[in-house]
Amino acid sequence: MGAMVMKTLLDRRRSILSVLAVTVCFVLSAFTFMNFLYCLSDCLGSVVCGSLDIALRDALRSVPIFLSFFLSLCGLTVAHTFYRNESGEILRKQAKMRAVLSVILGAVIAVYVLIMRLAGRYSSLTEGGPTRLYPLDALLYAIACIACGASVLAHLKRSPDFAGPCRAPIPRRGKVVRYVFRFLWLLIALYGFCGFFFGLFILDFSAGYVPYTLAFLLVSLVAFLSIAVWELYYNNLTEARRRAVTLPLTLVSLAVSLAAAILYFLALKHNLEGPANVGFGVLPVAMSASVNLATLLVVVTPLIVSVVALVKGLNTIGGRTQ
Repeated sequence: MGAMVMKTLLDRRRSILSVLAVTVCFVLSAFTFMNFLYCLSDCLGSVVCGSLDIALRDALRSVPIFLSFFLSLCGLTVAHTFYRNESGEILRKQAKMRAVLSVILGAVIAVYVLIMRLAGRYSSLTEGGPTRLYPLDALLYAIACIACGASVLAHLKRSPDFAGPCRAPIPRRGKVVRYVFRFLWLLIALYGFCGFFFGLFILDFSAGYVPYTLAFLLVSLVAFLSIAVWELYYNNLTEARRRAVTLPLTLVSLAVSLAAAILYFLALKHNLEGPANVGFGVLPVAMSASVNLATLLVVVTPLIVSVVALVKGLNTIGGRTQ
């Protein structure tokens, strides 16, 4: 009895730690994604203006920023591997591969920063960029990620039979399509997170833009909450509990997503210049085109997720009644 209680407590502790790790890595991925978008926007802007030399200069200076985003994604996938824990074999294989990739990317960033500094491309390690400490902050971030990746590898070596809470494995049928969709879903959720939390500080709340600004914040928040609810709440439930809440949760998710989409398009109808005038300061790459594709994806994706979940929920109910 005591052994079972200890195992339950240990599993709960591992579950809490894995959720915390996923949350922290998601926030880091969102911030590095924001820097990635701004630097990419600057480079593309220089290309459009015909200043290819400036675009190349900015791109070379921004390599640590670009790589930091992918490094953050590696950390997020490592944390998510422990969180999902489909099986001990899958966990060891995927966590090890992604931790090794994190160490390699971190080493590349650190070496690149040092070489660029020695070559004089960076006037100092704190010359400034996205932050006042750039590229020193990128260097320190890379070193921290190397340490985290090494600690994951050491943990897997010490505890080869990790026995945390297990979730249902991703079905093999259509696995590639599922991975691609989940990756795009993650990018849109990061985009929504950036749009909401950065937008609170820099969006235009002046007269005439308030309805569109609020609608933009709402759809961005819904895009972020979509992945948070389904990945951190729903996937953390037992199979029996999941079957019980699938349909109610889906209906709530669909209603919220549909309401947010309707409010957004109503606000857009009365302010067609909203995306260019309001959103440019938040996510400039998306606003550079006449058709604001990225924000439309932020609006539509939660609807798609809700509809897919609804179909799966109805199929589950149909399977139980047969």
